[in-house]
Amino acid sequence: MTAFDYAKAARTSERLLRKFGATGAIRRTTTEGGSSFDPESGTEVVTDHPAIMVITAYSSRDIDGTRILATDQKALLEPALGIEPTTSDLLVTADGSTLTIVNVDVLRPSTTTVLWKLQVRR
Repeated sequence: MTAFDYAKAARTSERLLRKFGATGAIRRTTTEGGSSFDPESGTEVVTDHPAIMVITAYSSRDIDGTRILATDQKALLEPALGIEPTTSDLLVTADGSTLTIVNVDVLRPSTTTVLWKLQVRR
């Protein structure tokens, strides 16, 4: 029995996102400097990590009004981001809009990331 080639699936995912997606970014804010007893004395550093993405609406059957709101959107991101998105990051779209990341799902059936799926909110 032949093992499934997840690296090929990741390459296909990346190729399709690059063909049909738009360039945006994952915006991460970190604090540099400061001390362990007063971390707020450090300097905030904002870094945008470029990402190719496609943003779509949730289907009406997915919207429950509590966990997923009617205004929420789904962002599909390329597998090779260089970072792992978190809910403390922000998503910057191609038009410069900044969206809050509510939930992060990763399609990683083995050790190979195939796709990132983010739930984002205005």
